Amino acid sequence: MRYAIWLSILFFNANFGFAQSAEPDSFHPQFYAFENGVQFGDYDNEAKTVKKLGYDGISQVNAGGEKLAERIAAYDKVGLKVLSIYLNVDDTPIAADLVRPLANRGAMIELTIRKMTPKTVEAVRQTAEMAAQLNIRVALYPHHGFAVATMPQALDLIKKVNHPNLGVMFNLCHFLKGENAEDLETVLTNAGPRLFAVSTSGADVGGQGWGELIQTLDRGDFPQDRLFKQLKKLDFRGPVSLQCYAVPGDKRENLEKSIKAWNKILMGL
Repeated sequence: MRYAIWLSILFFNANFGFAQSAEPDSFHPQFYAFENGVQFGDYDNEAKTVKKLGYDGISQVNAGGEKLAERIAAYDKVGLKVLSIYLNVDDTPIAADLVRPLANRGAMIELTIRKMTPKTVEAVRQTAEMAAQLNIRVALYPHHGFAVATMPQALDLIKKVNHPNLGVMFNLCHFLKGENAEDLETVLTNAGPRLFAVSTSGADVGGQGWGELIQTLDRGDFPQDRLFKQLKKLDFRGPVSLQCYAVPGDKRENLEKSIKAWNKILMGL
């Protein structure tokens, strides 16, 4: 049974992040909006609005269990996807019932580590195994100020956990906040096939506050094409999400600006 599960994981991994493409010049990742930028009434109206704006769905939702199932049903109606749920593990594994609605849907758990304890490695391992049985990926989410705050720290934890269903999500705002912008290409290359997903936002290089590091995608002086040219070079085939935390202004207008900028970025690659 365990052997069959691991074979399933390896097949899932090969088709989710990095892959050999019959069209090596083609690069068009699916593009999702974080829940923190998508509040348009009930789930049905939310899903219809996200579809109309041109996104592939929503990511980093916070509610699990029945609420998660309700949201998935609303997005299914309009042909969009709920990509991921945002959870934390310090020393207690994630319960299966919390994420079960995402089973067998090409979905992820975005996992933060706020505090590292002697039980953290095993808790993450058990979470990765539980998720593997549901065919859900687990991507560590490096978050500035947390115990796992940087890409190297995430990769170090991945080695300690040693489970094929555990990877990492690159988050531009947290990377620019806590790491050296000059290391971007090296950091992405080092992640290799463990790079399961990416999030981006308009950002100012050298910015310190979230208002400078999280903007609509048409703003900021960070060259977005630099990030996506490197991902294209690495043949990254995973999803990309738009970080929207605390971006001021009308949410619909913000999402419209960002999807236009996204399409322009892809055209320039």
